Amino acid sequence: MNKKYLPALVSGFGAAVLTTIPGAESFACCLLVPIASGVSITLYKKSQPGILKIETGTGLMLGFLTALFAAIFASSFEILITYLTRTSDLSVSMPQAEQLIREMNLGTTAEESIEILKQMITDIQTTGFSFLYSVLITLTNLISYTIFGLLGGLVATAIINKRNINTN
Repeated sequence: MNKKYLPALVSGFGAAVLTTIPGAESFACCLLVPIASGVSITLYKKSQPGILKIETGTGLMLGFLTALFAAIFASSFEILITYLTRTSDLSVSMPQAEQLIREMNLGTTAEESIEILKQMITDIQTTGFSFLYSVLITLTNLISYTIFGLLGGLVATAIINKRNINTN
């Protein structure tokens, strides 16, 4: 692996580990991933002492890779924990989700959606695994983490570059 991508891998893994803490996963996308992107860029800067300024494209790439690694690891951890415990956040929040879907007055679509959710919960409780649940968790993490990883990379690049200008 290219040494250039190691900070993104380390920071993404660290963010994913933190998402396993109960309650932390609710703000993982909008707080942990941007911070991890900033840490990734800081580690990259320290590993490349000859660089005076980090290019915006490099910052965005490191933010994207950090988010990508975080999403893959966090999804893997979530699927593994769900498999081992045979429960998930979906199982716990199903009554509220069902009520919300019924309040939307979607007709037969609401009933079909509720049946799909119930089938996912049944699969999780019986086998510990639901393919649809795994796909949805992974896609959701990939999309949300990537957006905030890019933002974190952009902001961190600007802060680090501004700090370098002020110290020179």
